[in-house]
Amino acid sequence: MKKILVVEDDTSIRELLVEILESQGYLVSSSINGSDGIKSLESITPDLILMDVMMPIMDGYAFRKELLLNPKWNLIPVVAMSAQSQGKEKLADYGITNFISKPLELDHLLETLKNIA
Repeated sequence: MKKILVVEDDTSIRELLVEILESQGYLVSSSINGSDGIKSLESITPDLILMDVMMPIMDGYAFRKELLLNPKWNLIPVVAMSAQSQGKEKLADYGITNFISKPLELDHLLETLKNIA
């Protein structure tokens, strides 16, 4: 069973993603921001991380930077989500090539995750 870590500050989106992904057979953990995501990674090693870019406390860029510094986490594929597509190019600087625009299109999200995880 593939494991996914969802890092999303919006409670309703996070809970919906967890519910949908679990219904698709994924083992899902979730975090409310990048800092919480780092704490989660200390106890789990997901096959993929689905993260929001714009979050309080630690945004997606800072979270990804922390991942890249740790050899246990730097190879975990990351899919970024954001309502602001103009930061998409900046994500490539952090080794993130998978981007999903919000509002999320469920079929596109599931297909992307299936192709990566």
